[in-house]
Amino acid sequence: MGKGQQRSEIDRGVALDARDWIVRLTAGNVSRQDLDRFHAWRAQSPEHARAFAREKEFWQLLQNVDGSGLDATSVTAPRQRQAVSRRTFLVGGAVAASAAAVAAPRVLSWMRSDFTTGAGEQVTATLPDRSTMLLNTNSAVDVDFQPGLRLVNLLSGEVEFSVRPDTGAPFRVAALGGNSDAFEGTYTVRSIADEVTVTASAGAIAVTGGDKHALANTVSLAPGQQTRYLSGEAPIAAAEVNLASELAWRGGRVVFEGRPFSSAVGELGRYIPERLVIATHTHDASPVSAVFLTRDAHDAIEALAQTQGMTVHRVPGVVIVIS
Repeated sequence: MGKGQQRSEIDRGVALDARDWIVRLTAGNVSRQDLDRFHAWRAQSPEHARAFAREKEFWQLLQNVDGSGLDATSVTAPRQRQAVSRRTFLVGGAVAASAAAVAAPRVLSWMRSDFTTGAGEQVTATLPDRSTMLLNTNSAVDVDFQPGLRLVNLLSGEVEFSVRPDTGAPFRVAALGGNSDAFEGTYTVRSIADEVTVTASAGAIAVTGGDKHALANTVSLAPGQQTRYLSGEAPIAAAEVNLASELAWRGGRVVFEGRPFSSAVGELGRYIPERLVIATHTHDASPVSAVFLTRDAHDAIEALAQTQGMTVHRVPGVVIVIS
């Protein structure tokens, strides 16, 4: 191996080490020993310090992260992991998503929740009344059953609820200021960004948003119907939908039928741990029709990008840039 090639390998190794330190320092559970090792690593040479500065800048540009959280020179004490209180019926298991890809709002949702899933995970959970929930990828739920009301707060993500009958206590899913009520049946509630989508599979579902005192703001759903509402607003009129396509995620698939490119890519992005960035928006509205397996979300994103003549740059566990 020549000196130039050897030097190139050393530079690449330092860059990869710097990237690894970025991931560790943004994970939120850095110990004093970790910080000491980081300072020792960065002090090894000016090259190490420059490599860390480059990776820090890259992270800030693509992740929109506050730089103060990455400035290890200003850290005076290790950040402590905050304990999360869980109820006795909490689903066990660790969240698989990389901490480097977890935005602050998602962390807050997990801290408030009783049930969570990570990127690409699905979990079935049983509630105190023996109703069940199927949580899709990156979802968080808080359960607050009360006398006369079975209340579930969907903090984020997508969940299918199979509700056992109880005429004395309606089952309510609250999300973004609206409610989806049923005494029995099966329905799915999805809360992504500032929009909630409610899809009925069985039974009668009443969806209310905006001014809860106005009957005009209540939409009744029959099986095979769907409604949507924005945060703080009334739901739109019920519409017929293809349940097989809408709920394909239950079988590990996503189905796009004329969906805008940016929306399709964003949907696939829910199944991966990396942050997804579209650097060029000229193809955002291009329609996409395809079926993908959620377990192959990375390959699906690559395939979609290729259909638009775009390229994909991936930093595993950190970010994917489409340009």
